Formats: sequence, structure tokens, C-alpha cells
Amino acid sequence: MEAERRTKKCSACGGETGYVRDMRLKNDLPFSPDFFDAALYRCPACGHFDFYEREEERLHRAQMEKQAEESRKFYEKLPDYRCPACGQVGKSERCAYCGTSCLPVKRSGEAQREKAPEPKKKKRRWFGRDDDKPDWEG
Repeated sequence: MEAERRTKKCSACGGETGYVRDMRLKNDLPFSPDFFDAALYRCPACGHFDFYEREEERLHRAQMEKQAEESRKFYEKLPDYRCPACGQVGKSERCAYCGTSCLPVKRSGEAQREKAPEPKKKKRRWFGRDDDKPDWEG
């Protein structure tokens, strides 16, 4: 903490600033932490105040960002599942929308390795019948 309280350069005039005290600042932005701690410095030459993020806070934020990146990478490695009822794709074996059991989605590499199913042969019709109609309609 003492190493953090050394003098810094003023952002307004370039003179040396002196440490005043630590402050807890309220953050009104949505989806952000409610408070964060900052060190307050004042320039005796021009009276300008500067806020600097405390070293502990900066290191903690960097560690949290690293953990979030690792969690994101882990989540991306999970297999995808498609719901047979509503067609939604997600990472859970149970659909979040309708609650039915989901089927695993094959990835592009896996689909290429499997053989494509052979097309079914159409039934041959005689006497010029319509292919779309069933046998009993004639």
C-alpha cells in the first residue's frame, strides 16, 4: 500500500501530485459493481484531483477476468443438444423452454465421417398413376 502512495504526475499540468486518501466510489452504471475503491491524488500547483485504481483492485479484476475466460472456454467445449419438440439448441440435456429430453447435435467433423443414408427407392407406378397419391386412391 505504501508503494502505491508515491507521487504521480498530474494529468492537467504535468506537475507532481500528492496522495490524499483512499475513496470508495459508487458506480451507477447498469451491470457493474456497485462500488470500487480508488486512490485520490491532488496537484498542489493547479489544484487538479486525479483518481487512480488501487493496485489490489486492479489485480483482483485481472484475476476475475482470467477466471471468466476459463469458464467461457469450458462452456464452449460442452456438447450442443437440440430439442426434438421445439428445435431449440442449448448446452443442457433437458430443454429450458419445453422440458423435453434433448438429442446431441453432431458437429461438422463428425457428420463428415459418417456415411450418408442411401435414398429410399420410389415405388414404381403403372398405368400413369400419380406418384403422390396412395395406392387406394388409384
